[in-house]
Amino acid sequence: MGTDVYLLVEQLKKKDPKALEQAMDLYMDSVYRLAAGILRNTGSTMDIEECVQDVFIDAWNLIDQYDPERGSFRTWLLILCKYKALNRRRSLADKARVVELKDFTEDSKPAGSDDIEYLYLVKEQKAELLEVILSFGDVDRAIFLRRYLLDESIDDICRTMGLSRQAVDNRLWRGRRAIRELLGKARRRDING
Repeated sequence: MGTDVYLLVEQLKKKDPKALEQAMDLYMDSVYRLAAGILRNTGSTMDIEECVQDVFIDAWNLIDQYDPERGSFRTWLLILCKYKALNRRRSLADKARVVELKDFTEDSKPAGSDDIEYLYLVKEQKAELLEVILSFGDVDRAIFLRRYLLDESIDDICRTMGLSRQAVDNRLWRGRRAIRELLGKARRRDING
C-alpha cells in the first residue's frame, strides 16, 4: 500500500471527514462505474448514485475491517460496492415483483383508522425532514432540494451551480447523513416513548 493511501486509511480510521472527501475524489469514478454496471438494467440513476454514496458511508463505518494485506484500498471499496449494488439490485427486483402482484390484486380495501394514524405519522416526519433540510446552508439546501424535490440530475446541478461532481456528491452525502441522524433520533424517541 502506497504511503499516500496508507495515510488516507489512517485518517479515515481517525474519522477525519477530509479523508473521506479525498477517498471520494480518488475512487468515486471507479465505484460509480461498477455500481452502474451492476444496476444498469434494474435501477435508475438515483439508485446508482445512492448505492455509490452508501459504499462510501460503509467505508467510513467499516474502515477498521480493511486489511491492507488482503488487497488494495481501491479493491476493498470495489468489493463493498459489488455487494452493495447486488443487494440493491435484488431489492429493486423484489419491489418490482411486489408492485406487479399488487397491480393484479382485485380486492383493494378502503382506508381505515390505521391508515389515518400512519398518514399522521408520515406528515409529522415530513415536517421534521423539512426542518432539517431548511437548516442546511444556502448552497447545501439548494443542492438537496434540486436533487430530491425537483429531481434534477447531478450533472445539471453541477452545471447550474458551478460546482464539481465531487462537491455536489459530498454535500448530498452530508445532507443524507444529517437526515439519517434525525430519523435515528426519532426512532429512539418512539421506542423510549
